[in-house]
Amino acid sequence: MKEVYGKQCLARYTIFRWCHRYEAGRVHIKDFPRPGQAHVVINSATISAAVELIRQNRRITTREIAVELSISKDIVHHIIHKKLGYGKVCAQWVPKHLVHL
Repeated sequence: MKEVYGKQCLARYTIFRWCHRYEAGRVHIKDFPRPGQAHVVINSATISAAVELIRQNRRITTREIAVELSISKDIVHHIIHKKLGYGKVCAQWVPKHLVHL
């Protein structure tokens, strides 16, 4: 396999580990929750607070929103891009459906 795929080839140990997990009954590829893993629930209050901050200042950054709401930048990014559907145009947050007009 290494001759065909080169550096992109998986290690034998990884393949054996995956086969062992499949034979043990695991069929999902998502990770199971681990102890100590952060669990963040994005609720409507957090989303509405982010919307309010964006409406007050269209040039606000994800870092400023994260500091204001005391959440991580990744969560802010998820809220803005996935939940609200906003994108940046000329340093301002704009709904994505308006970006392509």
